[in-house]
Amino acid sequence: MRRPFSGVGLGLGGLLGALVLLHPLLLALAPLLFLWQGVPALLGFALVLGRGLLLPLPEPPYGVRVEGVFTVREGFTQWEGHRLRLKHFPPLADGVYRLKGYLAPPQPRRNPGGLDERAWLLTQGVRGVFHVEQAEALAPLPDPRAPWRERLTAGLSPQVGEVVEGLVLGDKRGLEDAYPLFQKAGLAHLLAVSGQNVGYLAATLALLPLGRWRYLLALLLLPAYLWLAGPSPSLLRASLMAGLSLLGLFLGLGAAGVFQALGLALFLQLLLRPEALLGLGFQLSYLAVLGLALVLPALALPSGARGWLLGGLAASLAAQLPLIPLLLHHLPSLLLLPPPLPPHPLPPGSPPHPPPHPLAARLP
Repeated sequence: MRRPFSGVGLGLGGLLGALVLLHPLLLALAPLLFLWQGVPALLGFALVLGRGLLLPLPEPPYGVRVEGVFTVREGFTQWEGHRLRLKHFPPLADGVYRLKGYLAPPQPRRNPGGLDERAWLLTQGVRGVFHVEQAEALAPLPDPRAPWRERLTAGLSPQVGEVVEGLVLGDKRGLEDAYPLFQKAGLAHLLAVSGQNVGYLAATLALLPLGRWRYLLALLLLPAYLWLAGPSPSLLRASLMAGLSLLGLFLGLGAAGVFQALGLALFLQLLLRPEALLGLGFQLSYLAVLGLALVLPALALPSGARGWLLGGLAASLAAQLPLIPLLLHHLPSLLLLPPPLPPHPLPPGSPPHPPPHPLAARLP
């Protein structure tokens, strides 16, 4: 019996190919994966591994002194085909500068739980750091997205506009004071654009009375939103998955299954940049969706309001459970709160607080 083409196999093959680029000994797992998933896994493995071996990320000449006019955008610049991270204090705003400095390799992780600059920059397509010694601003850099952002916040107060930009575009630059409040309330994830934003966009356009053309309209607007908000790993993953389903609906093939769309999106992202696998955001995004896809279909939820409530709780747990080992590895301190207990009533006539111990006054 012929095995149908599998997006899951393609994604798993691409995943193993990216892992082999990092740890060659994992090549021993290839025969088992090929026996399990067949030709799609072999194809995904060969394409991603070949992409990494034949088109590796070039390494700039470290130690070379560099001087010239550079365009700086979001802390990065280009030099002779190399994308470089700028290191300067204070950080340089977007613009055109005359810069002078030297190139150096990124720093690996120095302390447990600290930033691994090398791994993070690899996910950005960067293998060199430009240490800037002198910087002279020449001209500001126009942002073609600025008019669209201004329309989004037109008529709103500055504080509300910053929150709207964070919710819609994931831009947290103006939320230095408000972001800790989102964290304390457990709502910081709302400021990370991902499947929620793409789902709202696609669902709104899919309700238009345009027949199958509404799916094509939503598909064409996904790249525009990706350009406007910026290609974060979670947003790119969600856009690829939504785009595959919208394309299937437009062609009359039906929406792609969650596992098939997730596997194809994983393969495409790793084919574009195998080093993306090192990114924590990349790992968290795929694991959360995988948890949802595995747990939710297996649940038998009651109908009505109770089912909606239990479904929301189950979705939250299903998305978070696969992330716990990863978060414990990167963030060793994980706060676990016990269930709240009712206050114990004090006996009549007792003071509201126990009296201090006589030795407490002698303690420093």
